[in-house]
Amino acid sequence: MRRNKKSDGFEELEEEILHSLQNKNVPLLILDEKWLEIFPEHLQNDAIRKGVTELNNLLKQQGRQLEEIKGIKRYKSQMMQEIVDNMGADETAVGRLKQKKMDKSQRKILELNEQLKQTEDSLSDLPYQIRQANAELMLESTHVCYGRFRVNKERMQELDMQIRELKEELKMRILEKQEREMQDGKMYSYLHSLLGAKLMEELDRKLSGRDVEE
Repeated sequence: MRRNKKSDGFEELEEEILHSLQNKNVPLLILDEKWLEIFPEHLQNDAIRKGVTELNNLLKQQGRQLEEIKGIKRYKSQMMQEIVDNMGADETAVGRLKQKKMDKSQRKILELNEQLKQTEDSLSDLPYQIRQANAELMLESTHVCYGRFRVNKERMQELDMQIRELKEELKMRILEKQEREMQDGKMYSYLHSLLGAKLMEELDRKLSGRDVEE
């Protein structure tokens, strides 16, 4: 998997990142819970999805070839047993039949040995291909993360500004509330000193809405 080149300067560090990954025990990303938490399917771009598909295919291929090797070895064991069972061939009809079966089993074993060698050779290259595909996926993941860093940084700066503005507005509203409370206190104290407690109580009930609330 190869990323589409971006004009953000990231490609200048690609080789350095890949070299660094070679010296680290990077887990298979598609099986790593932390990676899956950062890159759930709905947050994967096309390059990530392509890398995931490539890794899955390589792992499936590895699984198929391992099963194929097991099958070849089982079949080879059966042929070996047939050779053992047909030992002791002679010139009798039964002996010639045994010899024929032995020859057939021996030819089949030679075929199986060649098939086994080819499959094992193919299998031996898969771990390297898997590591390479995993490293490429990690490279793209790193690029995506830094893209998200930039987006999040810009948004956080916007939010910081909004928070400062809201704090300033809240401060002004608190001051306004305190000012109105002070005004009410002064007015009520002044009227209370002139009109007296009884009349103020009556005014409170009639004009301040207390009688409605009660």
